[in-house]
Amino acid sequence: MTLYQKILVGIDTSLQSELALNKATTIASKNQATLDIVTVINTEKFIGVTQGPMGFGAATPQVLQELTKQLKATLAQARRKAVEAGVPDVQIHLHSGNSKTLLATTLPARYGTDLIVIGATGLNAVSRFLIGSNAAYVTRRAVCDILVVRTDLAHQLVEHPTRLTRKL
Repeated sequence: MTLYQKILVGIDTSLQSELALNKATTIASKNQATLDIVTVINTEKFIGVTQGPMGFGAATPQVLQELTKQLKATLAQARRKAVEAGVPDVQIHLHSGNSKTLLATTLPARYGTDLIVIGATGLNAVSRFLIGSNAAYVTRRAVCDILVVRTDLAHQLVEHPTRLTRKL
Protein backbone atom coordinates (compact mmCIF):
# COMPACT_ATOMS: atom_id res chain seq x y z
CA MET A 1 0.00 0.00 0.00
CA THR A 2 1.30 3.42 -0.94
CA LEU A 3 1.98 5.74 1.95
CA TYR A 4 0.98 9.17 0.79
CA GLN A 5 3.21 11.97 2.05
CA LYS A 6 1.80 15.10 0.37
CA ILE A 7 -1.98 15.28 0.31
CA LEU A 8 -3.97 18.08 -1.27
CA VAL A 9 -7.65 18.55 -0.44
CA GLY A 10 -9.85 21.04 -2.21
CA ILE A 11 -12.53 22.59 -0.05
CA ASP A 12 -15.29 25.12 -0.31
CA THR A 13 -18.32 25.52 1.93
CA SER A 14 -20.22 22.45 0.70
CA LEU A 15 -21.06 19.23 2.51
CA GLN A 16 -19.04 17.34 -0.11
CA SER A 17 -15.90 19.25 0.73
CA GLU A 18 -16.45 18.67 4.44
CA LEU A 19 -16.50 14.92 3.76
CA ALA A 20 -13.35 15.27 1.64
CA LEU A 21 -11.60 17.22 4.40
CA ASN A 22 -12.52 14.55 6.95
CA LYS A 23 -11.08 11.76 4.79
CA ALA A 24 -7.97 13.75 3.83
CA THR A 25 -7.33 14.57 7.49
CA THR A 26 -7.66 10.91 8.47
CA ILE A 27 -5.29 9.76 5.71
CA ALA A 28 -2.76 12.50 6.50
CA SER A 29 -2.85 11.72 10.21
CA LYS A 30 -2.36 7.97 9.68
CA ASN A 31 0.50 8.55 7.22
CA GLN A 32 2.00 11.48 9.16
CA ALA A 33 1.77 13.35 5.87
CA THR A 34 1.68 17.00 4.93
CA LEU A 35 -1.84 18.23 4.23
CA ASP A 36 -2.38 21.14 1.86
CA ILE A 37 -5.91 22.50 2.26
CA VAL A 38 -6.86 24.56 -0.78
CA THR A 39 -9.75 26.85 -1.61
CA VAL A 40 -10.07 28.38 -5.05
CA ILE A 41 -12.12 31.45 -5.82
CA ASN A 42 -13.26 30.46 -9.28
CA THR A 43 -13.29 33.88 -10.88
CA GLU A 44 -14.76 32.47 -14.11
CA LYS A 45 -18.07 31.88 -12.31
CA PHE A 46 -18.59 35.46 -11.12
CA ILE A 47 -20.47 36.72 -14.14
CA GLY A 48 -24.02 37.37 -12.99
CA VAL A 49 -23.20 37.59 -9.26
CA THR A 50 -24.45 41.18 -9.17
CA GLN A 51 -27.00 42.79 -11.40
CA GLY A 52 -26.05 45.68 -13.60
CA PRO A 53 -28.33 47.96 -15.65
CA MET A 54 -28.48 45.39 -18.46
CA GLY A 55 -29.52 42.56 -16.12
CA PHE A 56 -26.06 41.07 -15.77
CA GLY A 57 -22.79 42.08 -14.26
CA ALA A 58 -19.61 41.05 -12.55
CA ALA A 59 -18.78 40.75 -8.88
CA THR A 60 -18.02 44.01 -7.16
CA PRO A 61 -14.83 44.44 -5.16
CA GLN A 62 -16.95 44.37 -2.00
CA VAL A 63 -18.46 40.99 -2.94
CA LEU A 64 -15.01 39.55 -3.61
CA GLN A 65 -13.66 41.01 -0.38
CA GLU A 66 -16.48 39.44 1.67
CA LEU A 67 -16.08 36.10 -0.10
CA THR A 68 -12.32 36.15 0.54
CA LYS A 69 -12.92 36.89 4.22
CA GLN A 70 -15.38 33.99 4.56
CA LEU A 71 -13.11 31.56 2.71
CA LYS A 72 -10.10 32.51 4.84
CA ALA A 73 -12.19 31.75 7.94
CA THR A 74 -13.22 28.41 6.42
CA LEU A 75 -9.55 27.58 5.73
CA ALA A 76 -8.49 28.53 9.27
CA GLN A 77 -11.23 26.33 10.74
CA ALA A 78 -10.20 23.42 8.49
CA ARG A 79 -6.57 23.85 9.57
CA ARG A 80 -7.54 23.75 13.27
CA LYS A 81 -9.55 20.59 12.67
CA ALA A 82 -6.64 18.87 10.92
CA VAL A 83 -4.10 19.88 13.58
CA GLU A 84 -6.44 18.62 16.33
CA ALA A 85 -6.71 15.31 14.46
CA GLY A 86 -2.94 14.87 14.62
CA VAL A 87 -1.80 15.95 11.16
CA PRO A 88 1.83 17.03 11.65
CA ASP A 89 2.07 19.63 8.88
CA VAL A 90 -1.00 21.53 7.68
CA GLN A 91 -0.75 24.31 5.11
CA ILE A 92 -3.70 26.41 3.93
CA HIS A 93 -3.90 28.15 0.58
CA LEU A 94 -6.37 30.54 -1.03
CA HIS A 95 -6.08 30.89 -4.80
CA SER A 96 -8.14 32.51 -7.52
CA GLY A 97 -8.54 31.31 -11.07
CA ASN A 98 -9.85 28.19 -12.74
CA SER A 99 -10.48 25.73 -9.92
CA LYS A 100 -10.39 22.71 -12.22
CA THR A 101 -6.93 23.27 -13.66
CA LEU A 102 -5.50 24.54 -10.38
CA LEU A 103 -6.66 21.43 -8.49
CA ALA A 104 -5.79 18.93 -11.23
CA THR A 105 -2.36 20.05 -12.36
CA THR A 106 -0.99 23.42 -11.26
CA LEU A 107 -1.17 23.09 -7.49
CA PRO A 108 -0.21 19.39 -7.27
CA ALA A 109 2.92 20.17 -9.31
CA ARG A 110 3.70 23.19 -7.13
CA TYR A 111 3.21 21.36 -3.82
CA GLY A 112 4.60 17.95 -4.80
CA THR A 113 1.23 16.31 -4.17
CA ASP A 114 0.95 12.53 -4.39
CA LEU A 115 -2.78 12.32 -3.50
CA ILE A 116 -5.64 14.70 -4.30
CA VAL A 117 -8.80 14.35 -2.22
CA ILE A 118 -11.92 16.03 -3.57
CA GLY A 119 -15.62 15.78 -2.80
CA ALA A 120 -17.99 14.33 -5.36
CA THR A 121 -20.11 16.93 -7.07
CA GLY A 122 -23.34 18.13 -5.58
CA LEU A 123 -24.50 19.73 -8.81
CA ASN A 124 -27.55 18.40 -10.63
CA ALA A 125 -27.34 17.00 -14.18
CA VAL A 126 -28.18 20.29 -15.90
CA SER A 127 -25.56 22.20 -13.90
CA ARG A 128 -22.91 19.56 -14.57
CA PHE A 129 -23.67 19.82 -18.29
CA LEU A 130 -23.48 23.63 -18.31
CA ILE A 131 -20.50 24.30 -16.03
CA GLY A 132 -18.98 20.87 -15.45
CA SER A 133 -17.84 19.13 -12.32
CA ASN A 134 -14.52 19.84 -10.62
CA ALA A 135 -14.33 16.21 -9.48
CA ALA A 136 -14.87 14.88 -13.01
CA TYR A 137 -12.26 17.20 -14.49
CA VAL A 138 -9.69 16.52 -11.78
CA THR A 139 -10.22 12.77 -12.17
CA ARG A 140 -9.52 12.98 -15.91
CA ARG A 141 -6.55 15.38 -15.77
CA ALA A 142 -4.78 14.94 -12.44
CA VAL A 143 -1.04 14.37 -12.31
CA CYS A 144 -1.26 12.03 -9.29
CA ASP A 145 -3.66 9.68 -7.49
CA ILE A 146 -7.19 10.91 -6.77
CA LEU A 147 -9.72 10.06 -4.08
CA VAL A 148 -13.23 11.26 -4.91
CA VAL A 149 -15.17 11.20 -1.66
CA ARG A 150 -18.80 10.08 -1.69
CA THR A 151 -19.08 8.62 1.82
CA ASP A 152 -18.49 9.65 5.41
CA LEU A 153 -15.76 8.24 7.66
CA ALA A 154 -17.92 5.17 8.37
CA HIS A 155 -18.13 4.60 4.59
CA GLN A 156 -21.84 5.41 4.58
CA LEU A 157 -23.22 7.16 1.53
CA VAL A 158 -24.26 10.70 2.36
CA GLU A 159 -27.17 12.09 0.39
CA HIS A 160 -26.31 15.52 -0.90
CA PRO A 161 -28.93 18.08 -1.70
CA THR A 162 -28.42 19.07 -5.32
CA ARG A 163 -28.45 22.75 -6.07
CA LEU A 164 -26.97 25.16 -8.55
CA THR A 165 -24.79 27.05 -6.10
CA ARG A 166 -22.85 26.44 -2.94
CA LYS A 167 -23.51 28.37 0.23
CA LEU A 168 -21.08 31.18 0.97
